[in-house]
Parts: sequence; C-alpha cells; structure tokens
Amino acid sequence: MTAGFPIVFGLWLGLLNLNGAELPFHFELEERSGKPVMVIRNAEERILCDEIALSGDSMFIRMPLYDSELRLRIGSDTLSGIWINRGRKTPATLPFVGLRNRPDRFQTTMNDTRPTDISGKWETWFDAGSTDSSLAIGIFRRMETDVVYGTFMTETGDHRFLEGRLINDSLKLSVFDGSHAWLYLARIDGDRMNGMFYSGNHYKAPFMAKRNPEIRLRDASGITTMNGPVSFTLPDCDSVLHSTGDDRYRNRVVIYQVMGTWCPNCMDESVFLDSIYRQRATEGLEVVGLAFERSSEFTKATPGIRRTINRLSISYPVVYAGSTDRERIKAVFPAMSGFASFPTTIIADRKGQVVKVHSGFSGPATGEAWELYKRDFSRMLDRLLR
Repeated sequence: MTAGFPIVFGLWLGLLNLNGAELPFHFELEERSGKPVMVIRNAEERILCDEIALSGDSMFIRMPLYDSELRLRIGSDTLSGIWINRGRKTPATLPFVGLRNRPDRFQTTMNDTRPTDISGKWETWFDAGSTDSSLAIGIFRRMETDVVYGTFMTETGDHRFLEGRLINDSLKLSVFDGSHAWLYLARIDGDRMNGMFYSGNHYKAPFMAKRNPEIRLRDASGITTMNGPVSFTLPDCDSVLHSTGDDRYRNRVVIYQVMGTWCPNCMDESVFLDSIYRQRATEGLEVVGLAFERSSEFTKATPGIRRTINRLSISYPVVYAGSTDRERIKAVFPAMSGFASFPTTIIADRKGQVVKVHSGFSGPATGEAWELYKRDFSRMLDRLLR
C-alpha cells in the first residue's frame, strides 16, 4: 500500500467479464496533487478519471464523461468489484477484477509463434449473412512484435482506439473507455479472418473480413439530406433560449452538431469542433450543439450536458434538443430526410442555406482517414468563410 492511501499505485490490468468472455484493458493508478487518479489506456488514448472516492477498503471511480462507474474492493495486489453502466436504457452491471503489474493486455505463452502482419485495410461484415449485416473497414497497424493498434470504421463512426495482439493465427482486440466495453476475437487464415464481436454483456455477433485496400464506405455527405433551412428555438442548461434567428448567427457560417453526451464519437467530434471554433470564430464561424439525450426530461438531462461542457471545456453553446426518439429528431429537423447516426453535422452558409450534411464521425483512431477528413473540412470552411 502507498502511504496515505489504501491502494497500490502503478500499472494494472483490468478484466471485465462479458458473460464468459474476458475483456482486458490497462490502467494506471497515480497520485496527482495529493489525490488518487486512474488513467485508462487504449492504444494512443489516455482517459483521466479524477473523480475517485475512497471509503475503508472500497474505491468508487466515476467515469469522466459517461454515466458509469467502477465500484471496487481493494486488496494488496488485486481489485475486485463491478462496473455499472447507466448510459444504456437498461443499466448494465459487469464483474470486474484488477491485477497489478500485468504488462500484457492479452497473455501469451513460450510456444506462441511470430504472427504475420495484418497492417492495412480489411473489408469487414458484422452480423455476416444476416439481414442486419453491416459493412465496416478494419484498419490495423502492427506495432512492436505482436502488438496491434486499430479500429473499425463504419458509416456512423469508428469503434475508437482498439488495442490487442496477434497470437499465432489469432487476433485479439479490446477497448474500454467508460462507455464502450468491446471485445473482438478472430482467427486469421491468410488474407481472411472470422471472429466474434462482444459488446458488454448484452450483445455478441460474428464478423468476417478480408484484405481489401480499395474498400470504401458510402459518401458520408450523401446519406442524410436537408430540404430546407435549419430552424429551432431551444434552451441551454440555464434555460436560456437559443434560436437560429439570433443575432449571433446572422451572416455567419454555422455548424449545427446533432449529438448526445452518451455518444463517444460525438465526444470526439466535440473536441474537434471546439478547436475549429476557437481558431476561426473571428472569421465568421459559429457552432452550436444540439444534445439529444436518453431522458426526455429537462431536469434529468441537463446535468449530464453541463458536465460534458465542463469536462471538455466546450466554448460553443450546447442546447437541450429533447430525447433520442426519432419523432423528436423529426420535430426539431422537419426538413431532414434519412437521419442515420449520432453525430450528424449540418453546415450552413452565411445566407442560412444548408451546403452539407455529414453523417457519423470517424476520429483520431482512424489514422489516414482522420487526416483526410480534417484537411477536407478545413478546405470547406476556407471556401465558406472567405
């Protein structure tokens, strides 16, 4: 134990039980400014969890953005307890164990052989062969030895920062970020793989993939359309009404972010949009977030919105748009057709005419696709703001 604290600081391996399948992820326990913190590690991503309460031999860790927490009992070299995710319509509870000083995310043995390189793009079908089958692009990078970083990019967004290993002919990947608890186990046969995808303790589905460097998704700007201008009057967390007719939006290029604080891809986009807003507001750019939340009640939904604004230091206004119900989305955007995903980004020119609607958001975990998106987004704003 560390002086002053009943926990041991350093590297830990967390294990979540997904109805029999075991999802591993690394985290570090540290002392910062006299307080314990947890830093979750997924590939290049680092998530700081600094809301930790200690009581005797118990530790309660609140996730920084999502309505979930770890409730743990502290041992000398172990942590045991549960992860509670209240972000779902039906809250989920998963058993958790933490083990100290386990550097390997997925364990190997002395008999394991050096695997082949799977770096590149893989055409992937989740729920393969069913009516719910959906296309994704697996993007993988082999790091040192057998460590793999990557993600799956879909039309609604990416699966964020996946980390795992190639062990013989097996690929094992996982991510835990306080919202996602996702595990991927696949067998590789040359340029093909077959596997199983686990999402928490409520869903699992087969997937199949093959190497395909030319694979593309549909154009994200052609999935959802707007047949008229954006028009709304909605409250922020302080009940102040914001309207598209307000002076701040007149003769400005406006980005309308259709989002939810429960949506990890929306959080990635919020960080990106805030950086753009801070850089280009003086050129005539405005951004406004429209938060569609799990709750249809203002008093229940707005604390989560306020928390997200504060945690991400969002400088543009975010209003409460109502629940995630499709009818509510249609009521706020009657001119919208083909709504497909959170987030959806609507860009209007200085005259208020919608010039682009972008479905989904594939962020930093997608590598080259992310760099291309940022470049194209910047060029679009250059044209609209000149």
